[in-house]
Amino acid sequence: MKKDMRYFDLLQACTEPGCPVCRLSLKATRRYMDNLMYEHVNDPGVRKNLREARGFCNEHAWWLSEDYIDALGIAIIHQDIIGNVLKIINAPLPGRKANQKAQNLLERLHPSIECPACTFHHTMEDIVIHTLLEYISDKEMSKALSNSAGLCLPHFSRALELVQENNTLKRLVNLERSILSKLHNELGEFIRKNDYRFIDESLGKESDSWLRAPGIVSGERRIK
Repeated sequence: MKKDMRYFDLLQACTEPGCPVCRLSLKATRRYMDNLMYEHVNDPGVRKNLREARGFCNEHAWWLSEDYIDALGIAIIHQDIIGNVLKIINAPLPGRKANQKAQNLLERLHPSIECPACTFHHTMEDIVIHTLLEYISDKEMSKALSNSAGLCLPHFSRALELVQENNTLKRLVNLERSILSKLHNELGEFIRKNDYRFIDESLGKESDSWLRAPGIVSGERRIK
């Protein structure tokens, strides 16, 4: 089987902290945001999508203000979005009752498309998961995945939605079971050593299990 950059990117991600699908999809989304802010702020198609989405979602909107110094680009994007919202608010509302008018305005304000950054992120998640499923039987990939932090539960669930072959499903489930069992035991050991009766025992690999667990259960935080 010919191996492309997706394969090697996933191998590398397996050597780094956290769910490898989270890591690769978050990195790709950061590149998308970088490209948008530095190259496409004035792109008519980009601006149209942002108007229809009523801007970025909460998470990606705050990426802008916290991670970028392009105050002008942020101002341009949001002036355009708010200007469009004002046009909607200022348009006459049909109906006589307040609840009818409010419902009509609510429907007009409802985004017609998903946050563009979310759409891109979800696409990248599926690309990475398809790569994982494609190469999960590969000896080097299987070893890398076994030594990784494992898939977070959201991405494990998505992989279960996408898997098509019984052998691939078996490998996927066995891999996740093994990694979750290891983390479960490490958490148990961390809890035990915090008991006053065993407080003198030094911590080992389980010392940061409490930090790793939220990412595996809920997905990793954005990666800078």
